[in-house]
Amino acid sequence: MAAALIATWLSFFIPVSSAQAQTEYLPTQNDFIGKWKITGSAIRPPRDLKGTPTQKQKAVATKFQQTVTTFYEAFDYLEIKADGRYNFHQPGDPASGPCVWCGTWSFKNNSLWLELNTAPRLDIYAKGGDLQMTYTAEPDKASQYKWLVFGWSKAD
Repeated sequence: MAAALIATWLSFFIPVSSAQAQTEYLPTQNDFIGKWKITGSAIRPPRDLKGTPTQKQKAVATKFQQTVTTFYEAFDYLEIKADGRYNFHQPGDPASGPCVWCGTWSFKNNSLWLELNTAPRLDIYAKGGDLQMTYTAEPDKASQYKWLVFGWSKAD
């Protein structure tokens, strides 16, 4: 466990060769457009966590992650539209149905950001690849959002 943690920390400091940098994929906002279905979820200690996570922190984060995963699984899909809007569609909603849980998004730093107070960040690591959603902000001190990671795959 400690060796894996050290390897993770070291990977942040090891220089990347120019050949590696040229092969990295930097998505455009068009890569995010479409319908996405949730495929999985996990917890990850926030990058700004000081110290090693406690078992209690992990347990609370895991419980909250299960709640949020159940919430996302209640939707048929997440639709990201080219006009700057997103919409989580409920089962049976027509494609042109009313917006139930929706909003706008922006694109910066090679990521798509949903305009919510938890600042969900969506990343794609390979052309045509799946999407990963992480949260970069906490709406309040009791929140566990920064621990959550969700995987999404293209649904269309």
